[in-house]
Amino acid sequence: MKVKFNDAGLVPMIVQDATSGVVLSLFYANEDAVKKTKETGYLWRYSRSRKKLMKKGEESGNFMKVVSLSEDCDSDALLVKVKPEGPACHTGSYSCFGEKKRILCELIEVIKDRKANPKKDSFTSSIVSDRSKIIAKLREECEELIDAEKPSDIKWEAADLLFFMLVYLENRQISFEDVLTELRKRR
Repeated sequence: MKVKFNDAGLVPMIVQDATSGVVLSLFYANEDAVKKTKETGYLWRYSRSRKKLMKKGEESGNFMKVVSLSEDCDSDALLVKVKPEGPACHTGSYSCFGEKKRILCELIEVIKDRKANPKKDSFTSSIVSDRSKIIAKLREECEELIDAEKPSDIKWEAADLLFFMLVYLENRQISFEDVLTELRKRR
């Protein structure tokens, strides 16, 4: 990686949620921040206001685990895909650009949590580890979606089908990002 730093010794870093694709923030990095990011697997940046190197989340606890780091075609900007461990913005927002966390990401997180930490009264906990129950629900919901006539019923059944598909993916240990990657390959 031959990053071109500007006259101030900095390069812009576009930070993106690796799962949802939402742009979370724009930071700047100096050579040390890029090096520390690569070495530690967590996002480091150069604070222009404090004039120092900082690990993202060192004060808030909202760290960002790096999934990938790549440069643009001119090597004068970086794209950092991360798994955020909390809000990206100092205001507490999911993104510095005011975007709310997408419902799909929230749902995936809940399903993962119900599998890892089953709750007694949770329907999701009761089926996420039982493949035969999930398959039965997928078949049922697919049929109900096909049979739905009214737009409101179609939306309802499509949401049910999507939910059970996500539960099935979690059961099979396949990430939704893997499915999106497969779709990208087909374009």
